Amino acid sequence: MKTQSPSPTPAHDYLVEMTFAPFATLPTPQEAVAFAENLALPSIEALEQLVAEGRIVAGGTNLAAAGFTFIARVSAPLELEEMLGRLPLSVRAQTRVVPLGTFGSRAATIRARVARGRASAATPGRS
Repeated sequence: MKTQSPSPTPAHDYLVEMTFAPFATLPTPQEAVAFAENLALPSIEALEQLVAEGRIVAGGTNLAAAGFTFIARVSAPLELEEMLGRLPLSVRAQTRVVPLGTFGSRAATIRARVARGRASAATPGRS
């Protein structure tokens, strides 16, 4: 007899935008090197690893601006918070997260509203 394995935790997609304000003053060459070695490159390497793991499904660096935009796929919001918190650059980032639904779920919601509206319009005495 075949036993069923538990269904995997459903994945949720989030649009993540991480932007970085310019430095208040120009960094010295030593500060620029330290920033690149300690924050920028480790963050990019971590993001590349998340892509390889399938936890980031699309995205990249913002062209002509300092930042990253990507779609993260996680099983829970806390997982996303932990993922972002492990990025060294997160301490300098202005981060915006948008939960994404599916087109199918939105279509189902609209269809249900249409059905309720039609039923309401067909009921005598309702305006």
